[in-house]
Amino acid sequence: MGTTLPIFIMVTLAVLFGLLVMVVTAVLGPRKPSAEKLAPYECGIQEIAPPKRRFPVKYLLTGMLFIAFDIEIVSFYPLAVLLHELKLLGLIQLLIFLVILAVGYIYVWRKGAFTWD
Repeated sequence: MGTTLPIFIMVTLAVLFGLLVMVVTAVLGPRKPSAEKLAPYECGIQEIAPPKRRFPVKYLLTGMLFIAFDIEIVSFYPLAVLLHELKLLGLIQLLIFLVILAVGYIYVWRKGAFTWD
């Protein structure tokens, strides 16, 4: 019990703090937002005309793919540093990781995620 007590106290304090913040914002926050607060573009400038078209979702997909592949590529660094010490096992792990990454890249490419039609 002695080693888990600090963890239990930390989790309890985190939950209590989260509940405290929710209660304080519910009590002190505005009851009903104004029409200006509910507007889609709240930047202080009066809206002249509605937006011409929706923002394409392709940018979202590209951003998500960039983050996913970027994190995977960054994962190569620790393996590359330890590759000399890990010898054949490290090389096999690196190749398996590279194959999984390549399969994901080919799948996304075949689905047409990199085209801008």
